[in-house]
Amino acid sequence: MLQDDGLKERLSALYALIDWIKNGTMLREHALSPFAKELALGVCRRHLRLQHAIKKNVHRMPSVEVQCVLEMGIYQIFFMNVPSHAAVDSSAELARRASLGEGSVKLVNGVLRGLEREGLPTLPAQNVQRISIEYSLPEWIVRRLLDCYGSAHAEEFAKETVERPSQWIRVNTCRISASELKEKLMLSGRIYKDRYLEVIEGANEPHLVELLKSDFFEKGLFSVQNPAAYEVARLLNVEENMTVWDACAAPGGKSALLAEDNPTAKILASDVSEERLRPMADLTRRLKLSNVEVQTVDATKCEFVDKFDRVLLDVPCSNLGVLSRRPEVKYRLTQNDLKELPKLQFEILEASSAAVKKGGELVYATCSPDRAETDKVVQKFLEKHPDFEKKEEIRIGQNAFGLDHFFAASLRRKS
Repeated sequence: MLQDDGLKERLSALYALIDWIKNGTMLREHALSPFAKELALGVCRRHLRLQHAIKKNVHRMPSVEVQCVLEMGIYQIFFMNVPSHAAVDSSAELARRASLGEGSVKLVNGVLRGLEREGLPTLPAQNVQRISIEYSLPEWIVRRLLDCYGSAHAEEFAKETVERPSQWIRVNTCRISASELKEKLMLSGRIYKDRYLEVIEGANEPHLVELLKSDFFEKGLFSVQNPAAYEVARLLNVEENMTVWDACAAPGGKSALLAEDNPTAKILASDVSEERLRPMADLTRRLKLSNVEVQTVDATKCEFVDKFDRVLLDVPCSNLGVLSRRPEVKYRLTQNDLKELPKLQFEILEASSAAVKKGGELVYATCSPDRAETDKVVQKFLEKHPDFEKKEEIRIGQNAFGLDHFFAASLRRKS
């Protein structure tokens, strides 16, 4: 019999998944335990593979609720460290306790026992279909990756999207060193550039949820952030007493990083949405940063002229570079999005560039590797604005540290 705690965790994961499929609600909006979070996000990452397994083992697809129970069971059997018999028994009990009916309980039990015995069904031989199902990417995204990067790189990218992402925290090194905080938090993960600590979230490791309840977090000694942010921010080359505009700042992570590293700089952190700016109260309340001002500004209608030494544009994008962290994105993204987003990105870049002083620099950044959102936007801008020149660019692709995939280009306004 499933223990009450285990049942509650699975029930919370089940209801979160049902809410996602029926209403499009992001899984992170649910308060889930570490186990439930890993289960729900894992199912979401591998949704098409799990659906494929169900379709091959039923005469007709059951209700969304039963599908979710089956996906959770299959995921536990083949992709989690859960004994097969426990995954089968717990899934049947979950269907019963969720009041899905005895017929559904029998279906769940039969399908999972069959898969436990026979293994996952064979994947299609056709390459696009195989990659799509194996790594749970819509076929149009697979074709786009193959066209852009070729077969080997596209499959590496696809594989990374279903793997559990690395978790990192940014240390406020003005207050404590990374090595000292690592010892206090009892973390065993790696240190990145003396600034970031890896959170392993293993059986004997504190989970990120627990760390966020600690006094160390409340006192502003660390924040959650992927080290890719550091690599993007360094392109700004901020110096003492400079004025900096983070024009698409919400939820404020890069603004906080810039403020911590450059205490004499004056930073304006803005976003088009007042609601999106609310979490940025954290910058002054918890992190006690006095050199950041938060405002609601529409970057596409920028009225600043020659005002800032540095401008950071971390523009809205497809999020194709962070699909393991935001797995829901790949199922709602459309081909039309990849046509419309570059238009918005160019509009933001062109409007905001007026705010850069002569001799100043602008960094255009996106957490997408797609050339429509990266090279083509920058190239179009430079062709239209000869008073700017490209100074440097970075592309964060597959890497040993699990950094988010990012593109960033620094553009200098000529004197």
